[in-house]
Amino acid sequence: MLRIGIDLGGTNLRGAAFDDQSLARPSEPPDKASEVARWSHKEAVGADRDPAAIVERVAAIADRLASDSSGPIPIGVGIAAMLRDRRGTVANSPHLGWRDVPFGALLARRLGSRFQLGVYNDVNAITWGESVAGAARGCRDVLAVFVGTGIGGGVIAGGQLVEGATNCAGEIGHVKVRWDDQAEPCACGGRGCVEAYVGGSYLERRIARELAGRKKHLAVQLAGRIEDVMPGHVDQAAANGDEWALGLWSELAPLLAIALGNAVTLLNSERLVLGGGVLSRTPTLCQLTETAMMVVTPVPLLEPLEIVMAELGDTAGLVGAAALARSGVSLISTAE
Repeated sequence: MLRIGIDLGGTNLRGAAFDDQSLARPSEPPDKASEVARWSHKEAVGADRDPAAIVERVAAIADRLASDSSGPIPIGVGIAAMLRDRRGTVANSPHLGWRDVPFGALLARRLGSRFQLGVYNDVNAITWGESVAGAARGCRDVLAVFVGTGIGGGVIAGGQLVEGATNCAGEIGHVKVRWDDQAEPCACGGRGCVEAYVGGSYLERRIARELAGRKKHLAVQLAGRIEDVMPGHVDQAAANGDEWALGLWSELAPLLAIALGNAVTLLNSERLVLGGGVLSRTPTLCQLTETAMMVVTPVPLLEPLEIVMAELGDTAGLVGAAALARSGVSLISTAE
């Protein structure tokens, strides 16, 4: 049976079609993850982020991937957004510039009865993908946290994806780690969120600000130019003992550890999956964060916990969204 996964992020729009033979199964090795798509597509989101235009582009990709297959075809869309309900209403997507957009209803009407649509938070889809074919295979209690442009999380409890009362469960990026007068503002409208400190867009701005005029700094030398310095260059500098880089990581790692440790304390997860563009390139920051977690998390909750890095990369959200829609999770009626 054909099923389609779509990943709508702040930078790229990806899609893939799977069938019963190609969709990865829990018994398959993780190196097969990049081979499970029957067809795939990728394009830049671009400057035109009007919801109607995005709906049309997503629908066009779905039609192309579906080819001449007969319906109803399950299609799952993972979107970089905080959702308001199980109908795919976007409450807030800083990366797309959307607020209060009925994306799911618009897309369902455009797709029509040929498709069975589910709209999911992108990290929920990624988390499910990692549980189907990646780093959380075989686990029933999982916390996944991805640090990229922003910070997102997904929760699996008792083998089920936790969506919450209004489909907002897992928004760990907006857990408060500072609440004093100097707490940093966040794109969500709040202050003191862990994303406002460790999220990639915030982190890159801080790095550029603090390295301004320091052309001889090790991180700048590694990158070539100040404007090209990324968190990975800072991590390399920290690994080489640079005082500024170590100081920055030593400030930020406990903040991330507080958010992770508190979540593990609440959930009693057996596996913590870490990933995203920032953490995948900053092993020193990861190690400092893990060390700090040992301090903030009760020992009985650490004993069953295994901390691992995500395995599926960009494929995870596609696999997860397609699998969720195939399973009938939060499908949207074309009449909505």
